[in-house]
Amino acid sequence: MLEHGRIGTRQLSILIFMMVVGDMMLIYPSVITSYAKQDAWICALIGVPLGMALVLMFLKLSNLYPEENLIQISRSILGFWPGSLVSGFYLFFFVIGASTHTREVGDFLTSQIFQYTPIRVIILMFVITVGWGLYHGLETMGRSSELLMPILIVFILVLAFCLLPQVDPSNLKPATDTGVVPILQGILISIIYPVGELIPIMMIVPYTLKQAHRTRDVLVAAGLGNLLLAILVTISLLVLGAFLTQHNIYASFILSQKINIGGFFERIEAIMASSWLISTYVKAMVYMYAFIVGCAELFKLKQYRILILPASLLIFGLANLVSPNLTFIVITVVPYWVDWDTTLSIILPGLLLMVHMLKKRWKNKPSG
Repeated sequence: MLEHGRIGTRQLSILIFMMVVGDMMLIYPSVITSYAKQDAWICALIGVPLGMALVLMFLKLSNLYPEENLIQISRSILGFWPGSLVSGFYLFFFVIGASTHTREVGDFLTSQIFQYTPIRVIILMFVITVGWGLYHGLETMGRSSELLMPILIVFILVLAFCLLPQVDPSNLKPATDTGVVPILQGILISIIYPVGELIPIMMIVPYTLKQAHRTRDVLVAAGLGNLLLAILVTISLLVLGAFLTQHNIYASFILSQKINIGGFFERIEAIMASSWLISTYVKAMVYMYAFIVGCAELFKLKQYRILILPASLLIFGLANLVSPNLTFIVITVVPYWVDWDTTLSIILPGLLLMVHMLKKRWKNKPSG
């Protein structure tokens, strides 16, 4: 196997939790509110069980081929050439995903915190950090995520509790007044963005130790991550209202700036930024890992570490090219990314499962 390291079920669950939260912690309230307006919190809550069902489909596909990653599964089900074509689509998605997450970090830091720092410097530092994490292997990725997750949870809970005095329930009215189509779009967003982007986990599942309750733990981790995002959306709507949440792409960061308890506990937005950087770092690292291991598997290489440097350089270049500015991402990329995620996270895995079942039924069909 390409990866000799192994992670436990707990580490896999934590990686999934960190990926669900990921870059969504800052931009998710704005994105889902732009579709569902003041009913975004309802859509976010409905998306929690539906997202868990999507993760169950990923695990079902992985369990059918327990020793194979997504690239190998595609070839096993579809055959060599069609499977290689589908694998190419996924590898392109992984590299663009890692590049986009890197660009999001650059755009956020240069627009909100380091306003006089060139974006290429931020991107370079981030890519070097991601590459360094990959060089130490999958086990190190799992252990580092265990150390970082408590920090993330504490920061989000502090944000939620400190904003309770500023909550205004009237911001959620009128409920269910946005129409059926916007609510359905909001529900799709609540499934696709947080959970649909977990598809790179299928490159890691074969290297997870076979422990009891793996399916249960993974589903709980994905559900808790999505629930945490739903809480963030609700808090954002209650404090800022639908209009301000929709038009502030970094709504969670704006919320952290509003915290002021007794004129003493305030200006903690740097803490919020740190927690977002932690989760986005883990997500970008998993995407880049999936890309590198997928390339090594596709071209039958004996190891994947030799691809870390060229892949890091590629992602550094793509992160500078993928978007000219933040406005382009919000207006152009976000609406079409939904379709891309839907295709690669729901349609293609569903087709792979369907083809597998048809082949199995055809094989078991009595001849004559």
